[in-house]
Amino acid sequence: MPSSFGRVFCFSLMLQSLWMLVASFFFACMTALVKYTAGLGEAGTFEIVFYRSLIGLLFIAILAAVRGYSLRTKHLPGHLKRSILGTIAFTMWFASMGHLPLGTGTTLNYTAPIFIAITTIVVALRKKEPAPWMLGLAILAGFIGICLILRPSVNGEQLPWAMLGLTAGALGPIIFFQIKQLGRLREPSYRIVFYFSLVGTIWGFAGTLALEHGLGLHSMQTMLGLLGVGSVAILAQLSMTRAYAYGNMMLSACLQFATIPLSEILSAIVFHETLPPVALAGMGLILISGCSATVITKRMEQRRAQQER
Repeated sequence: MPSSFGRVFCFSLMLQSLWMLVASFFFACMTALVKYTAGLGEAGTFEIVFYRSLIGLLFIAILAAVRGYSLRTKHLPGHLKRSILGTIAFTMWFASMGHLPLGTGTTLNYTAPIFIAITTIVVALRKKEPAPWMLGLAILAGFIGICLILRPSVNGEQLPWAMLGLTAGALGPIIFFQIKQLGRLREPSYRIVFYFSLVGTIWGFAGTLALEHGLGLHSMQTMLGLLGVGSVAILAQLSMTRAYAYGNMMLSACLQFATIPLSEILSAIVFHETLPPVALAGMGLILISGCSATVITKRMEQRRAQQER
Protein backbone atom coordinates (compact mmCIF):
# COMPACT_ATOMS: atom_id res chain seq x y z
CA MET A 1 0.00 0.00 0.00
CA PRO A 2 2.68 2.60 0.87
CA SER A 3 4.43 2.09 -2.47
CA SER A 4 1.10 2.39 -4.32
CA PHE A 5 0.31 5.59 -2.40
CA GLY A 6 3.79 6.90 -3.19
CA ARG A 7 3.29 6.32 -6.93
CA VAL A 8 -0.09 8.09 -6.88
CA PHE A 9 1.43 11.00 -4.91
CA CYS A 10 4.35 11.34 -7.34
CA PHE A 11 1.96 11.21 -10.31
CA SER A 12 -0.16 13.93 -8.67
CA LEU A 13 2.94 16.12 -8.23
CA MET A 14 3.83 15.64 -11.89
CA LEU A 15 0.31 16.63 -12.99
CA GLN A 16 0.42 19.79 -10.86
CA SER A 17 3.82 20.64 -12.36
CA LEU A 18 2.16 20.75 -15.78
CA TRP A 19 0.71 24.10 -14.69
CA MET A 20 4.19 25.41 -15.53
CA LEU A 21 3.47 24.66 -19.19
CA VAL A 22 0.36 26.82 -18.88
CA ALA A 23 2.50 29.53 -17.25
CA SER A 24 5.09 29.22 -20.03
CA PHE A 25 2.38 29.71 -22.66
CA PHE A 26 1.11 32.85 -20.90
CA PHE A 27 4.67 34.20 -20.47
CA ALA A 28 5.29 33.64 -24.19
CA CYS A 29 2.03 35.49 -24.94
CA MET A 30 3.13 38.32 -22.65
CA THR A 31 6.44 38.76 -24.49
CA ALA A 32 4.59 38.71 -27.83
CA LEU A 33 2.16 41.37 -26.56
CA VAL A 34 5.07 43.52 -25.30
CA LYS A 35 6.72 43.34 -28.72
CA TYR A 36 3.41 43.98 -30.52
CA THR A 37 2.47 46.95 -28.32
CA ALA A 38 5.95 48.50 -28.55
CA GLY A 39 5.84 48.05 -32.33
CA LEU A 40 2.68 50.17 -32.60
CA GLY A 41 4.85 53.14 -31.59
CA GLU A 42 2.37 54.81 -29.22
CA ALA A 43 3.39 53.43 -25.81
CA GLY A 44 6.97 53.55 -24.55
CA THR A 45 8.75 50.97 -22.40
CA PHE A 46 7.93 52.71 -19.11
CA GLU A 47 4.24 52.94 -19.97
CA ILE A 48 4.16 49.20 -20.72
CA VAL A 49 5.89 48.57 -17.38
CA PHE A 50 3.30 50.80 -15.66
CA TYR A 51 0.28 48.93 -17.02
CA ARG A 52 1.87 45.52 -16.48
CA SER A 53 2.53 46.42 -12.82
CA LEU A 54 -0.72 48.31 -12.14
CA ILE A 55 -2.95 45.41 -13.18
CA GLY A 56 -0.95 43.06 -10.95
CA LEU A 57 -1.12 45.53 -8.06
CA LEU A 58 -4.91 45.88 -8.32
CA PHE A 59 -5.37 42.11 -8.55
CA ILE A 60 -3.29 41.40 -5.42
CA ALA A 61 -4.94 44.27 -3.50
CA ILE A 62 -8.43 42.95 -4.31
CA LEU A 63 -7.37 39.37 -3.48
CA ALA A 64 -5.95 40.50 -0.12
CA ALA A 65 -9.13 42.44 0.70
CA VAL A 66 -11.43 39.52 -0.19
CA ARG A 67 -9.41 36.88 1.66
CA GLY A 68 -8.32 39.05 4.57
CA TYR A 69 -4.59 38.86 3.79
CA SER A 70 -2.34 41.40 5.48
CA LEU A 71 -0.07 43.45 3.23
CA ARG A 72 1.88 44.97 6.13
CA THR A 73 5.48 43.88 6.44
CA LYS A 74 8.33 44.14 8.93
CA HIS A 75 10.85 43.60 6.15
CA LEU A 76 10.35 46.62 3.89
CA PRO A 77 14.09 47.02 3.00
CA GLY A 78 14.19 43.43 1.72
CA HIS A 79 11.07 43.97 -0.37
CA LEU A 80 12.47 47.21 -1.79
CA LYS A 81 15.75 45.56 -2.83
CA ARG A 82 13.97 42.68 -4.56
CA SER A 83 11.35 44.92 -6.15
CA ILE A 84 13.74 47.59 -7.44
CA LEU A 85 16.13 45.05 -8.95
CA GLY A 86 13.29 43.02 -10.44
CA THR A 87 11.65 46.10 -11.92
CA ILE A 88 14.92 47.30 -13.46
CA ALA A 89 15.48 43.82 -14.92
CA PHE A 90 12.10 43.54 -16.60
CA THR A 91 12.29 47.15 -17.82
CA MET A 92 15.53 46.21 -19.58
CA TRP A 93 13.86 43.10 -20.96
CA PHE A 94 10.78 44.98 -22.21
CA ALA A 95 13.01 47.62 -23.83
CA SER A 96 15.03 44.96 -25.66
CA MET A 97 11.91 43.09 -26.84
CA GLY A 98 10.92 45.98 -29.09
CA HIS A 99 14.17 45.68 -31.07
CA LEU A 100 14.93 41.94 -31.17
CA PRO A 101 13.28 38.87 -32.71
CA LEU A 102 10.83 37.46 -30.16
CA GLY A 103 12.63 34.13 -29.73
CA THR A 104 16.03 35.80 -29.34
CA GLY A 105 14.84 38.32 -26.73
CA THR A 106 13.06 35.64 -24.70
CA THR A 107 16.04 33.27 -24.78
CA LEU A 108 18.49 35.94 -23.59
CA ASN A 109 16.23 36.71 -20.63
CA TYR A 110 16.10 33.01 -19.74
CA THR A 111 19.87 32.87 -19.25
CA ALA A 112 19.31 33.70 -15.55
CA PRO A 113 19.81 30.04 -14.39
CA ILE A 114 23.23 30.05 -16.08
CA PHE A 115 24.27 33.11 -14.06
CA ILE A 116 22.76 31.56 -10.92
CA ALA A 117 24.92 28.48 -11.59
CA ILE A 118 28.03 30.68 -11.84
CA THR A 119 27.13 32.27 -8.50
CA THR A 120 26.64 28.81 -6.98
CA ILE A 121 30.13 27.72 -8.08
CA VAL A 122 31.71 30.94 -6.75
CA VAL A 123 29.98 30.46 -3.37
CA ALA A 124 31.07 26.80 -3.24
CA LEU A 125 34.70 27.72 -3.97
CA ARG A 126 34.67 30.48 -1.34
CA LYS A 127 33.41 27.95 1.21
CA LYS A 128 36.12 25.54 0.00
CA GLU A 129 33.49 23.04 -1.09
CA PRO A 130 33.91 20.89 -4.22
CA ALA A 131 32.25 22.61 -7.19
CA PRO A 132 30.43 20.11 -9.46
CA TRP A 133 32.10 19.88 -12.85
CA MET A 134 28.74 19.08 -14.49
CA LEU A 135 27.55 22.54 -13.50
CA GLY A 136 30.62 24.01 -15.19
CA LEU A 137 29.76 22.12 -18.38
CA ALA A 138 26.20 23.45 -18.27
CA ILE A 139 27.53 27.01 -17.94
CA LEU A 140 29.96 26.51 -20.84
CA ALA A 141 27.19 25.09 -23.05
CA GLY A 142 24.98 28.03 -22.13
CA PHE A 143 27.54 30.63 -23.14
CA ILE A 144 28.23 28.80 -26.41
CA GLY A 145 24.48 28.98 -27.01
CA ILE A 146 24.49 32.74 -26.32
CA CYS A 147 27.31 33.25 -28.84
CA LEU A 148 25.51 31.16 -31.46
CA ILE A 149 22.36 33.25 -31.05
CA LEU A 150 24.07 36.65 -31.06
CA ARG A 151 26.27 36.09 -34.09
CA PRO A 152 23.75 35.21 -36.82
CA SER A 153 20.47 36.68 -35.53
CA VAL A 154 21.59 40.04 -34.07
CA ASN A 155 23.03 42.76 -36.31
CA GLY A 156 25.20 45.68 -35.24
CA GLU A 157 22.27 47.98 -34.51
CA GLN A 158 20.54 45.33 -32.39
CA LEU A 159 23.63 44.38 -30.36
CA PRO A 160 23.14 47.02 -27.60
CA TRP A 161 19.56 45.80 -27.14
CA ALA A 162 20.75 42.20 -27.02
CA MET A 163 23.27 43.18 -24.31
CA LEU A 164 20.43 44.88 -22.43
CA GLY A 165 18.38 41.67 -22.55
CA LEU A 166 21.38 39.64 -21.44
CA THR A 167 22.00 42.05 -18.54
CA ALA A 168 18.40 41.47 -17.42
CA GLY A 169 19.19 37.76 -17.29
CA ALA A 170 22.44 38.41 -15.41
CA LEU A 171 20.51 40.19 -12.64
CA GLY A 172 18.76 36.87 -11.99
CA PRO A 173 21.09 35.59 -9.22
CA ILE A 174 20.72 38.79 -7.16
CA ILE A 175 16.92 38.78 -7.50
CA PHE A 176 16.80 35.03 -6.76
CA PHE A 177 18.88 35.58 -3.60
CA GLN A 178 16.59 38.40 -2.43
CA ILE A 179 13.46 36.26 -2.94
CA LYS A 180 15.06 33.40 -0.99
CA GLN A 181 15.90 35.80 1.84
CA LEU A 182 12.28 36.97 1.98
CA GLY A 183 11.16 33.34 1.97
CA ARG A 184 13.37 32.60 4.97
CA LEU A 185 11.74 35.55 6.73
CA ARG A 186 8.35 33.82 6.18
CA GLU A 187 7.07 36.48 3.79
CA PRO A 188 4.16 35.02 1.75
CA SER A 189 4.38 35.06 -2.04
CA TYR A 190 1.34 37.36 -2.46
CA ARG A 191 3.08 40.03 -0.34
CA ILE A 192 6.29 39.74 -2.37
CA VAL A 193 4.29 40.13 -5.60
CA PHE A 194 2.34 43.08 -4.11
CA TYR A 195 5.44 45.14 -3.29
CA PHE A 196 7.04 44.16 -6.60
CA SER A 197 3.93 45.41 -8.44
CA LEU A 198 3.77 48.57 -6.29
CA VAL A 199 7.38 49.52 -7.06
CA GLY A 200 6.85 48.68 -10.75
CA THR A 201 3.77 50.90 -10.90
CA ILE A 202 5.59 53.87 -9.31
CA TRP A 203 8.69 53.28 -11.46
CA GLY A 204 6.67 53.00 -14.67
CA PHE A 205 4.59 56.10 -13.86
CA ALA A 206 7.68 58.19 -13.00
CA GLY A 207 9.55 57.00 -16.10
CA THR A 208 6.57 57.75 -18.33
CA LEU A 209 6.33 61.32 -16.99
CA ALA A 210 10.08 62.01 -16.99
CA LEU A 211 11.30 60.22 -20.13
CA GLU A 212 8.25 59.65 -22.31
CA HIS A 213 5.10 61.57 -23.26
CA GLY A 214 3.20 60.83 -20.05
CA LEU A 215 0.09 58.72 -19.69
CA GLY A 216 -2.67 59.31 -22.17
CA LEU A 217 -5.33 57.73 -24.34
CA HIS A 218 -4.10 55.67 -27.25
CA SER A 219 -5.66 53.80 -30.12
CA MET A 220 -7.84 50.79 -29.31
CA GLN A 221 -5.05 48.45 -30.49
CA THR A 222 -2.49 49.95 -28.11
CA MET A 223 -4.85 50.03 -25.13
CA LEU A 224 -5.81 46.39 -25.69
CA GLY A 225 -2.11 45.53 -25.95
CA LEU A 226 -1.31 47.32 -22.67
CA LEU A 227 -4.22 45.67 -20.83
CA GLY A 228 -3.30 42.34 -22.39
CA VAL A 229 0.30 42.51 -21.11
CA GLY A 230 -0.86 43.02 -17.51
CA SER A 231 -3.70 40.48 -17.66
CA VAL A 232 -1.64 37.71 -19.24
CA ALA A 233 1.22 38.39 -16.78
CA ILE A 234 -1.17 37.76 -13.85
CA LEU A 235 -2.41 34.49 -15.42
CA ALA A 236 1.21 33.42 -15.90
CA GLN A 237 2.08 34.32 -12.30
CA LEU A 238 -0.89 32.37 -10.90
CA SER A 239 -0.11 29.29 -13.01
CA MET A 240 3.57 29.41 -12.05
CA THR A 241 2.73 29.78 -8.34
CA ARG A 242 0.40 26.75 -8.50
CA ALA A 243 3.09 24.66 -10.23
CA TYR A 244 5.71 25.50 -7.59
CA ALA A 245 3.31 25.25 -4.64
CA TYR A 246 1.69 21.90 -5.49
CA GLY A 247 3.95 20.28 -8.08
CA ASN A 248 7.43 18.80 -8.17
CA MET A 249 9.90 21.68 -7.68
CA MET A 250 12.57 20.23 -10.01
CA LEU A 251 10.15 19.36 -12.82
CA SER A 252 8.42 22.74 -12.55
CA ALA A 253 11.77 24.56 -12.75
CA CYS A 254 12.67 22.67 -15.92
CA LEU A 255 9.28 23.11 -17.59
CA GLN A 256 9.58 26.91 -17.32
CA PHE A 257 12.05 26.77 -20.22
CA ALA A 258 9.14 25.77 -22.47
CA THR A 259 8.65 29.54 -22.85
CA ILE A 260 11.63 29.58 -25.25
CA PRO A 261 10.23 27.25 -27.98
CA LEU A 262 6.71 28.65 -27.45
CA SER A 263 8.06 32.18 -28.05
CA GLU A 264 9.77 31.01 -31.22
CA ILE A 265 6.50 29.48 -32.47
CA LEU A 266 4.63 32.75 -31.75
CA SER A 267 7.47 34.67 -33.40
CA ALA A 268 6.98 32.71 -36.63
CA ILE A 269 3.16 32.85 -36.58
CA VAL A 270 2.55 36.44 -35.42
CA PHE A 271 5.63 38.37 -36.56
CA HIS A 272 6.77 36.12 -39.45
CA GLU A 273 10.28 36.05 -37.97
CA THR A 274 12.56 33.13 -38.77
CA LEU A 275 15.91 32.43 -37.16
CA PRO A 276 18.81 30.73 -38.96
CA PRO A 277 19.61 27.11 -37.98
CA VAL A 278 22.72 28.19 -36.04
CA ALA A 279 20.63 30.51 -33.85
CA LEU A 280 18.06 27.74 -33.28
CA ALA A 281 20.91 25.45 -32.21
CA GLY A 282 22.06 28.12 -29.77
CA MET A 283 18.52 28.41 -28.44
CA GLY A 284 18.47 24.64 -27.88
CA LEU A 285 21.82 24.78 -26.06
CA ILE A 286 20.58 27.50 -23.71
CA LEU A 287 17.38 25.54 -23.07
CA ILE A 288 19.31 22.34 -22.21
CA SER A 289 22.02 24.10 -20.20
CA GLY A 290 19.49 26.18 -18.27
CA CYS A 291 17.46 23.10 -17.41
CA SER A 292 20.61 21.15 -16.41
CA ALA A 293 21.96 24.03 -14.32
CA THR A 294 18.61 24.32 -12.53
CA VAL A 295 18.51 20.60 -11.67
CA ILE A 296 22.14 20.48 -10.46
CA THR A 297 21.81 23.70 -8.44
CA LYS A 298 18.63 22.55 -6.70
CA ARG A 299 20.20 19.17 -5.86
CA MET A 300 23.17 20.97 -4.33
CA GLU A 301 20.80 23.09 -2.24
CA GLN A 302 18.93 19.98 -1.06
CA ARG A 303 22.18 18.26 -0.01
CA ARG A 304 23.35 21.40 1.80
CA ALA A 305 20.01 21.65 3.63
CA GLN A 306 20.23 17.99 4.70
CA GLN A 307 23.79 18.50 6.01
CA GLU A 308 22.70 21.54 8.06
CA ARG A 309 19.96 19.56 9.85
